[in-house]
Amino acid sequence: MSENNDLREKIDEAKLRLPLPELMRQLGLGEHAKKSAHCPFHNDQRKSFSVFQDWDNSWYWKCHAGCGDGDEIDFVVKYKEISRREAIRLYLEMAGFPPSRPPKSHQYPKSLRSPDSRRSPKYHESLVYPMSNGQGLKEELKGLAARNACSERNTARKKRWQLVRDLRAVEKGIGRELHIGELMTVFDEWYRLSQPFLDPAKTRDAYLAAFLAELRKVRVPTGEGHTINKALEAVSKLSVSDLPMIPEMPDAPESWRRLGALHRELSRRSGSKTYFLSCRDAAKASFGLSHQTAYNINLALAQLGVIKIVRIGDARPKGKASKFSYILSQTANGEAATDSMISANPYTKEPKEKNK
Repeated sequence: MSENNDLREKIDEAKLRLPLPELMRQLGLGEHAKKSAHCPFHNDQRKSFSVFQDWDNSWYWKCHAGCGDGDEIDFVVKYKEISRREAIRLYLEMAGFPPSRPPKSHQYPKSLRSPDSRRSPKYHESLVYPMSNGQGLKEELKGLAARNACSERNTARKKRWQLVRDLRAVEKGIGRELHIGELMTVFDEWYRLSQPFLDPAKTRDAYLAAFLAELRKVRVPTGEGHTINKALEAVSKLSVSDLPMIPEMPDAPESWRRLGALHRELSRRSGSKTYFLSCRDAAKASFGLSHQTAYNINLALAQLGVIKIVRIGDARPKGKASKFSYILSQTANGEAATDSMISANPYTKEPKEKNK
């Protein structure tokens, strides 16, 4: 594990030293390192290639015509037409690390930052909310608006997204959804404080519409984002014998079983027994997996009766996470809980609640 931890740290440091735009410039492809450019992988007439940053400042590329997408290492794999292991070694050398051979390991190196550094400022992880509808809650909501207000230009989307995640955490703490009057209190305060740094071409109503729309998109409230990191850490420590057995496929690849173990761990940590998992995080369960491969393995696990896909997402690096439930037993050997679970349709949708 120590060698693998060293590798992860090197890749994290390499992404700081040699982010994707600079990597592309070193490869002679600097003119393609922008939001809209001709794809370097095919005869592109429509500028279908994009280089962009995620909310956590990680860099990604994508060809909208279908050539592929991913991070710096995925780009090296595609451009050099080499294996992922070779791409990691080459990328580290380009970033200034001495030549070395990446160790064999089942764990995919974590992305740009450690779990702690990916979190929002400390107050986001330890918010305490009043359990009443009184003045205390109103002041707390205004405080959240102030803490997430824009203090520089071109930050509205990022700040607003953290705000709506905080609000979902408030709702979880008080045991109910915030009503529209409370939400408007938050928005009005956020807009008032942020206005000097907002796009003057956009109206207040446009920002309000985005705020209310994003509330419906939150899947991980503030304070719960560390769950996936804890689950990945637990799975990385499991021996092969501790991984769940896949029904009807006792010789399944270790990567399949390790991803199954990640589903099992997330199910254990989920109070509702359903949980969200993106392809980018799923790929971290086993060394060398791409997000597309992880997506395909999830489909295979659903077909084999290990998991049920409650709501399917997509395979893009920034794509929507899928919602799952784990349908094997929680025992170490992963025996099926019931035959009916295994034979159940893995793509069954959540039943809609009846109107009361």
